[in-house]
Amino acid sequence: MHILYFAPVNLDRPNAVQTHTLGLLQGFSRQGARVAAVLPRPTRPLPTLAGVTYHYYGPYRGGRRHLPREILVSSLLLERLCRRQTFDAIYARDMDVFLGPRLCSRLFHLPLFLEIDDTPVEGDYPSLIRPWVEYNLRCDYRQASGLIVPSVPRSMILQERFQVPAAKIHVVLNGAEDIPTQPLTPEEAKARLGLPADSFCLGYVGTVNDRYDFATMLKAMARSEPAVPHLRFVLVGAGPCLPAVEQLVVSMGLSNRVIFTGFVQPDRFPALLPALDVGLMVLTASALVEHGPVHTKLATYGLYGLPVITAAYSLAGYPEGLRSGLFLVPPADPERLAILIIALAQQPQYRQAAGASLQDFVRHKLTWTIVAGEILTIMAKAVKARAH
Repeated sequence: MHILYFAPVNLDRPNAVQTHTLGLLQGFSRQGARVAAVLPRPTRPLPTLAGVTYHYYGPYRGGRRHLPREILVSSLLLERLCRRQTFDAIYARDMDVFLGPRLCSRLFHLPLFLEIDDTPVEGDYPSLIRPWVEYNLRCDYRQASGLIVPSVPRSMILQERFQVPAAKIHVVLNGAEDIPTQPLTPEEAKARLGLPADSFCLGYVGTVNDRYDFATMLKAMARSEPAVPHLRFVLVGAGPCLPAVEQLVVSMGLSNRVIFTGFVQPDRFPALLPALDVGLMVLTASALVEHGPVHTKLATYGLYGLPVITAAYSLAGYPEGLRSGLFLVPPADPERLAILIIALAQQPQYRQAAGASLQDFVRHKLTWTIVAGEILTIMAKAVKARAH
């Protein structure tokens, strides 16, 4: 399959968006697809991938005042590629205000697939502009042959708020890059972080933003300490809320128990994540409503054999294979979270079995190569149906 791929994202910023974009492109490559990727020009060269060519429409500038130019030049580049090459489908993500993929889908009669990996209207747009952004997205959704959505609640929002037919929506969870090298042992990884060999380590890996309830995580940790003497919290990531979280750690007297590593590239995870015993992805109550209990970091935790605690009331709509490795707590409930942390710390065999179960699920269902294969299967069916 020959895909025209579009993602107007900042590939110079080390975060989940960068990892996701490159992970999916690598997955497409490994599945044998040919991809013309239209992207903002990064300051450093992107990795060479078999079958993938990069086409840049200018540097990522950010800010609304640059959007009119970026919309125009990206649309012209997409149109030029469609005239010069023959594609089977268009795949785009992080659209909001961009027009090129939809226009090219109409003009060249190409199936359009949209990845809705976040809030449908992502930007904090002024009230005068926001209705136009929503209208633009509705036009995208009508034109699309399929929507790739990694969240069950978000798929419901698309149906109820944007009237997207359920048949167009495909829930496909985000993946992770398979472990590139032999990971360290837990003892070696803990020693590198200066942690006691018998420490019990909670871990958070990802962007530090206001969707995640760090106050609840830290309160639960403080409540758990008397029962788990060598309890530690390793926070791997950076983001807009990092200073506030650092200040909260100090105010709670947990500075000697919490380690901030900053952002770490995935190729360094094998030397770091084996130090963790449990992965946390505890959203705030409001964020849970839209994003649901399963997020990008699940696959990363799972690859390293970590059981995961998530804020949720139910896993309805998600694969059965997740259930034995995921532990649910109500949002904003540090007492219930503390009870679960203590139980997992005191039952190592149970904890390790849950982690092994999740690891098996991720290895067979959620590496980027497998996720890309699932998306390609969805696209191929639509392309075949369109041809007939």
